[in-house]
Amino acid sequence: MSNMDLIEIAIEDIHPYEHNPRKNDDAVKAVMESIRECEYISPIIVDENYVVLAGHTRLKALKKLRYKSVPCVVKEGLSEEQKRKYRILDNKTNELSAWDFALLPDELDGLDFS
Repeated sequence: MSNMDLIEIAIEDIHPYEHNPRKNDDAVKAVMESIRECEYISPIIVDENYVVLAGHTRLKALKKLRYKSVPCVVKEGLSEEQKRKYRILDNKTNELSAWDFALLPDELDGLDFS
């Protein structure tokens, strides 16, 4: 295995990070619906021990959808500090973005989100 590989991992072998500070239970239904509508696209990222670095909500959704295994990105070689930083930064950086409300209507046109 190289420094970073995409491999199929059994759901039961993927371990949530036990100190995950994100409260994501309210988002699980929306992620489940996203997976139903658009398939499983964005892989869970795990370390060499299959502990989640990014994708805790996806993992919960996939378990509820009764997936048995999923492709995951396995990232090896990070220090414990880097793993902790990545978990925080992966979740925080999306909060720095904003919508372009001039472009959004064209993207939403004809899509059914009910």
